[in-house]
Parts: sequence; C-alpha cells; structure tokens
Amino acid sequence: MSHVTREDGSLRSRATETRTVFLRSEDREVYRWIAGGAHCSVKEITSGTGRQQQEIETSIGRLLQMHLVRVDSTSPSKYLAVSPETARVELVAPLQRDIEHRQHEVDRIRAVLYELTSDYQEGVARSAGPASVEVVTSPRQAAELTEQLAASCRSEILLSEPDVTAAIAAMPYFHSGGKPVLGADVEVRVLFPHTARFRRDLAERMQAQAQRNTSYRTRSDSFMPLIVFDGQVAVFSDHTRSDAIVLVRDSAVVSFAVAAFERAWTRGVTFSTSYERQVVKELSESTKRTILHLMVQGVDDRLIARRLNMSLRSCQRHIEVIMRRLGAKTRMQAGYLVSERGLLKD
Repeated sequence: MSHVTREDGSLRSRATETRTVFLRSEDREVYRWIAGGAHCSVKEITSGTGRQQQEIETSIGRLLQMHLVRVDSTSPSKYLAVSPETARVELVAPLQRDIEHRQHEVDRIRAVLYELTSDYQEGVARSAGPASVEVVTSPRQAAELTEQLAASCRSEILLSEPDVTAAIAAMPYFHSGGKPVLGADVEVRVLFPHTARFRRDLAERMQAQAQRNTSYRTRSDSFMPLIVFDGQVAVFSDHTRSDAIVLVRDSAVVSFAVAAFERAWTRGVTFSTSYERQVVKELSESTKRTILHLMVQGVDDRLIARRLNMSLRSCQRHIEVIMRRLGAKTRMQAGYLVSERGLLKD
C-alpha cells in the first residue's frame, strides 16, 4: 500500500488493502515521537527528530499501514499514535478469521476427496483386469513372489520404504543365506526416511549386505512405499491389509510409480553408514522444515510422527523447537508468522 502527500502536509492512502510491513529503526523513532505528543504534523516531527521530511513521510506511511498511527480527524495534517494492542486487533483479527475459514475449507475438501479414494481404486482395479493387477494376501506368498521378482530382475530395482522396520524386513529379498539374490549387473536404489540413519540394526545389515551397485538415500518427508522391478512390475503395500501386497503390471501405473520414485530420489540425501555430525545436523533441520509444512497444513502431532516414521515424543520435541524459533504460542499464530515471513515460499 503506497501513500502520497497532500498539500496540507498529511498522507493519504492509494489503496485500502492492508499489507504487513517490517518496521525499521527510524519508524520506531517516529512512532515514539508521535506517541509523546498529542497532535503532530510532519513538519513538527521533522523538527523534533532532525530527520529529512521525505524520511518522516516514508516512516509515517509504514506506520499507517501497520495501524500504529492515524490521521487526526479534527486536523488532517496531524497524526495520533495508536497503541500496539489496538493495532494488533485491527490487523490480526481479520487474518485469523480468514485462516480459520480457509482451514475449514481445506478440511471439507480433504474429507470429500478422501471418501472417493476407495471408489477410484476399486474402479481402476476393475478396469485394469486380473492380468495386470494381482492382490496377494498371504505374507509367505508375498515374500516368495517378491524374492522371485528380485532373482529374475535384469537391470534395476527401485525400493522406497518410509517404514524403517518394513525396510529391514525387505532386505532379505536381495540376499538369501548371506548370498546375493541379484545378478551382478542389477543396480539397486533404496530410499529410506531420515530416521533410518539412527537404526543400528539397519546400518549393520547394510554393511553386511553391501554390494557395488546399491545406493541409498534418505528423505525427511513422506513418500510412497513401493518396489519396481526393471520398470515393468511394481509392488505396492495393500492399505487395507497390513501383510498383503499388490502386484501391478499395467505400464501406465508402473510408469507413474517410477516417476514418483525419481522425484523423491532426486531430493534425497546420500545415506552412509558412518556417523557425520554435520550431515545429522542438516537432516535435523530438514526434518523440522518438513514438520513445519505439515503443521501449517493442519496435520496433528500423531499423524506427523507417523508420516515421518518417528516417535510422537521426538516429533513433539521438534515442534517445541519450531514454535520457540517462531516466537509462537499457538499453531494458528505459527501459521500466521510463517505466512508473514514467507518461510515456506519454496
């Protein structure tokens, strides 16, 4: 919002829309000077502060935007100071109402679309036909089929698993009896959550089963669990049964799975079994940023912890640090401060 100078020395707004600005030291000096006087004109403030008239007009413009000063109704060339508490009510209350309204809309849309998920999946499975989609409900049979697919693989295996425990269970698919199941030319790319770096049992298994063509990366945010063999067969977890898997051979679905993996892989961080303090610190900050994204979306603590594969206690410790850094006491205030400071623009 910009302002122009009237002939009588007062400022008028070119727009009525309020936009949050950051006050500078000279603005605070002008504000203190106005607060100390009953009615102040630009010339009086210029004389009292020793600053240039243009500087004073610019500062008053910002103070008007923040509702910290207002034009004297009885003398338009003079200004009155407004208390920060009054300005806060005038500025923040409409924004909070807007945030609440938008959050309500988000929740409503999310609920409507969630109800359609099972209908969509049922329709896709029916149209794809039994030849391209196979649901395996037996855990033993699922393990055997996955191992057979690994043994017959010729070029590449893509594995992404956000659940570290499930990832450890999947490792034997590539090694049996201590010997590699895969051919020498097969490349394997494995994507884990950042929390996998702190699992000693996984690190030990990675070291014991290390092979030349295997690379590991980790990410902080959630990604889909899947395995893709040679870009032809994709194995998904069955969300309706914890021990079941879904084998998909439909080329369009497999291509989607590969594309999803590549997007997640590109933003992953190389995973080494050695402990590097700086890497761990960077991953902690990355995790906090992901948690902040989810907090702003209105996701509760338990779901955030589940999506990032960490304990609720660890998740809440991250949230405490985030809230302290923002200087926020509530999630709503945190969302407002994140938006105000443009912290998640990327």
